Amino acid sequence: MAIEPKLKRHCKLHQNLQFPVIITKNNSIEKAKGVFNGFSVSIGNTEDINILISMGNFGKANFSRSYPQFVKANESKIIRDRQLKHRKYFSIQGELLNKKKPDKLIVIPDSDSENDYFINLKPEFKLDYSEIVEKVWLSLEEAFFLSSVIKCLSVTYKNEYLNIDQMWDLFSKLQHNFIRNYLVYYYYRSKNWVVKPGIKFGGDFLLYKQGPSYYHASYIILLESIDKTEADRNFDSVSLLGLNRLCESTAKELIICRVKLPKEVTYNNLENIDIQEILVQRWIPSEKHDN
Repeated sequence: MAIEPKLKRHCKLHQNLQFPVIITKNNSIEKAKGVFNGFSVSIGNTEDINILISMGNFGKANFSRSYPQFVKANESKIIRDRQLKHRKYFSIQGELLNKKKPDKLIVIPDSDSENDYFINLKPEFKLDYSEIVEKVWLSLEEAFFLSSVIKCLSVTYKNEYLNIDQMWDLFSKLQHNFIRNYLVYYYYRSKNWVVKPGIKFGGDFLLYKQGPSYYHASYIILLESIDKTEADRNFDSVSLLGLNRLCESTAKELIICRVKLPKEVTYNNLENIDIQEILVQRWIPSEKHDN
């Protein structure tokens, strides 16, 4: 893997530690609190969100496109008009709108054109009475990694705390490829890559240096289980060529990660796991020559 990660322009965030490890006065690791909602693990506490996002870039905020906005009580948050409409719609659907102290918002109009957008910009000051707040959603792989390896996350489900064994069993039942996906997630995290879902580029994972807040993704990862009788996806030449052209147009490279699992896999015994990486590149006769 020799590709040079592409730094994002105008990034003003300071680099922090790779993992959210904060030692308390009792010489123990401070734990964030998450709630499993049947799909992902939700983090609602602002301090926990700040730690998980800034130290290791774990999770995805439900409002912000990349890095969540942390606004103080006496400050106003800047959002677009369509975002305010979405908040009102979902708060009405959930019968909220009973907030005693509204949030202060500076609402700017929507625009599909950036050419003359700032010339006639007329922001408005509005109050948001919905109870929708910014949260961070952790994937099952991220949540289990933080709980079992870093030991900085405690997860509740139906008002009860889950131990590591319960999380492993529950996640494995709800997501049929959880064990394979987690092993690959653990594999690349141990190589200091920030691993994110790759669905927007047609893959399983995306690999970032330090995280999507700092760099563009360097690799798109496709997963293949080589111990199954049926293929997970179609790996025909047309599909691979199309995805590889997508990688070239977005300055990324494509890796097929083939995983062979033993009959029984436990989170505390990751031996006998075979992971093979295949770097897919388009062969151009005018640029490639045999020695």
